[in-house]
Amino acid sequence: MTDRERMLAAIRGETPDRIPFVPRLEFWYRARKRSGTLPAELEGLNLIEIADHLGVGYYAIVPNLAERTGEDDMVDYALGIYRSPVLLYEPVIEEVERRVRRDGYRTAVEYRTPVGSIETVTTYTEEMLDAGASVPWRTKHAIEKPEDIDVVGFIFSHTRLEPRVERWKAQQAAAGERGLVFASASGSACPMHHILRELMEVEQFFYAYHDYPEKIHWLAEQMEPYYEGTKEICACSEAPVVMLGGNYDDAITFPRFFRQYILPALRDYAERLHRRGKFLATHTDGENRRLLGLYREAEIDVADSVCPHPMTSVRLEEFFEAFAGKITVIGGIPSVLLCRDSCPEEDFRRKVDELLVRYAHQPRFILGVSDMVTADAEWDRLRYLADRVRNLH
Repeated sequence: MTDRERMLAAIRGETPDRIPFVPRLEFWYRARKRSGTLPAELEGLNLIEIADHLGVGYYAIVPNLAERTGEDDMVDYALGIYRSPVLLYEPVIEEVERRVRRDGYRTAVEYRTPVGSIETVTTYTEEMLDAGASVPWRTKHAIEKPEDIDVVGFIFSHTRLEPRVERWKAQQAAAGERGLVFASASGSACPMHHILRELMEVEQFFYAYHDYPEKIHWLAEQMEPYYEGTKEICACSEAPVVMLGGNYDDAITFPRFFRQYILPALRDYAERLHRRGKFLATHTDGENRRLLGLYREAEIDVADSVCPHPMTSVRLEEFFEAFAGKITVIGGIPSVLLCRDSCPEEDFRRKVDELLVRYAHQPRFILGVSDMVTADAEWDRLRYLADRVRNLH
């Protein structure tokens, strides 16, 4: 079987010829390229070619937002609005005057609308770039006071989406049988999750949610057509798997919040996709202990970037038990195992061998490194992993 066939089989609940191994290499690659520490054998290779060289599947699950066509692709990042050749749609903001000021890694954007103005600021640090970061840090959020909500609501209600579904075809054609390219609907699962995750400081969101909930809910209503648009464009594409939402944490997107806002959005979209013979994935890389049962209730098909103990409190077997054969796990290898300073060599080999002995034939399992292969991961350990998986019987 090819890597793409193995991934699809695991998502369908079928048994591939061997466990698929699809590590997320983009952050490691960017960091090593920037520092000039790429292994000599990888010089001049792109990510797909590196996956080929390593003998693993090509990761195209969470979109690589470092792939851009111009400097304006990330200009609206502080709003949670992205432009990238890997996305299936192009957001077009209308009736808003936008003024952009750049100073090195710092980008300030002023949005002027008939109902008022806001300013956002994003930046990179050298440390972020050294780690392979693909998107900047928000240093000034879109919403800092109640009246900013009106402006953000106007912007989203005046943003239309132009389908660019040919992009997925191009991405899948480039990956070929090396990988399965997921269509990306949105990094947040629903408008309320978007407001929390993208538009406000976390503490400020919960204060606002308590002090003036009617304005927060009004904003979510203004954003709903945008979300419907992203979902529908992805659902109508030829992609068999759609990624919606991610970066949950059971202390921030706590169970009551998750059940009220995120679970219905995931389940609604899962039902839509299932009617079309497609699958829904969501990105589950945080502390998930109190959310595991809710993922199952949401009827998602794939939990991407499952990050087990010791990086979270949940052991890998607990994920499989909670998902009860209904959800395919992508991940399972804590990224710290690949780092010499975090894990001695003999412990790394022992833990990897134990994991493969126990889970190599586990249904609904795509082996990956959670959340990603980090800048300090050792190439020799990646090769050891890839060789062990390739030689499984």
